[in-house]
Amino acid sequence: MSGSSPSDQPWDQQSSAVVPSSPPPVPYPQQPPAQPPAPYAHQPYPAYPQPASASSGLYLAAAVLNWVVLAITVVSTLGLGIIAAAWMIPMTVMIHKGAKDGYKHTALAVCTLLFCGLIAGILMLVDEGNRRPKPLA
Repeated sequence: MSGSSPSDQPWDQQSSAVVPSSPPPVPYPQQPPAQPPAPYAHQPYPAYPQPASASSGLYLAAAVLNWVVLAITVVSTLGLGIIAAAWMIPMTVMIHKGAKDGYKHTALAVCTLLFCGLIAGILMLVDEGNRRPKPLA
């Protein structure tokens, strides 16, 4: 085996079988040149986000925080804090509505800051950067 040439080994033997050739390529019909795409129509993006169908996170957090502050006030004053509900409940309901409409409510945010709670008011003022101004008419 050591003196045998590589061509003596069976795997190096060339087969004498004829491999059928593939059929000649069939030319495809000429395709018309591709048309360049039409220029895109101007589709402006809105300057402000569309009204959110879901609640805004910071407005919703402010509303929940107002409910918590009201509950703590009522409990800690042994029920006399219910007087605070005269302005906190309507403002909190307005915050819930404002969370869904997508408009800025700066006055409501400032009133919340002054009368309901510092953190809730700041949350509302911070979130107004993502909201569009309310139309005048």
